Amino acid sequence: MSNANQLVESYLAAWNERDAKRRHELISKTWTEDGTYIDPHRSGDGYSELSKMMAAVHERFSTDYRFKLLSEVDAYGDRVRFQWEVGGTKEAPMRFVGTDFAIISSDGRFKSVTGFVDEAPGTPAK
Repeated sequence: MSNANQLVESYLAAWNERDAKRRHELISKTWTEDGTYIDPHRSGDGYSELSKMMAAVHERFSTDYRFKLLSEVDAYGDRVRFQWEVGGTKEAPMRFVGTDFAIISSDGRFKSVTGFVDEAPGTPAK
């Protein structure tokens, strides 16, 4: 999958974008119109719901919380797996780590993303 790294970069940029218009542009670049996201705490179907879901995360955390790629992007066929982190700094002390799995559509954008939380404040270390 030649564009998997760029797609994941755009995906993380969408999660970090606080401006609704720019976030929508990143979402439309990254997901198909009927693209979905689901994890144990949130879900979204389509551009509007995906943007609202990300905005809700922004409302909960300060601007110091930025999603960053933690692993290499592992791609096989139309499947992608990668690990991300957010926080864990003096300015954003709570650290979260997760692994996301995605399916890439025939047009090269995400059709679906499923997120798993690997580490969060209050969870035992693995």
